[in-house]
Amino acid sequence: MSIINTLAGLFWAVFCCPEIYCGGAVCVQINRKAALEELPTIIAAAERNNCRGDDFLILLAIRKAENGRPGREFGVLHPKALQQIDAEPKQSLDIQAGWAAATIVKNRLRWRNCIGADCDFINFLGNRYCPASADAEGNKNWKRNVRYWFEKFKNPGIAGN
Repeated sequence: MSIINTLAGLFWAVFCCPEIYCGGAVCVQINRKAALEELPTIIAAAERNNCRGDDFLILLAIRKAENGRPGREFGVLHPKALQQIDAEPKQSLDIQAGWAAATIVKNRLRWRNCIGADCDFINFLGNRYCPASADAEGNKNWKRNVRYWFEKFKNPGIAGN
């Protein structure tokens, strides 16, 4: 079985589970077909940025946790990313996935080089991706949600995940 088929099966089993995701006052019904259609774009963006292994699963977890509308699929709000999306709105998923993948990879390196890092990588990443200084509650929720979906992608067969 090819890696794409394996990932598609994993993505379908976890990302497309028949559920309603609620974040605060916003509830969104997961669209199964749209989620599978996103996978090749997300994989391509990950590959361009050398986002592999657990980092790729974190990328999928961020997509699931953010669950953003077009132009905000991964919750990337950097002005340069938003300018790119404004210029090429049909490429928003690719742009968002690319920025998110690059953020993961760059921060993995920072985390590894951080002497005495006393937190796990998702906490470290969350402090940069969704800083507490901008939104303390959002930071806490982001870490919890990304960790939940990362674990679900990492261990899709474990009951209770």
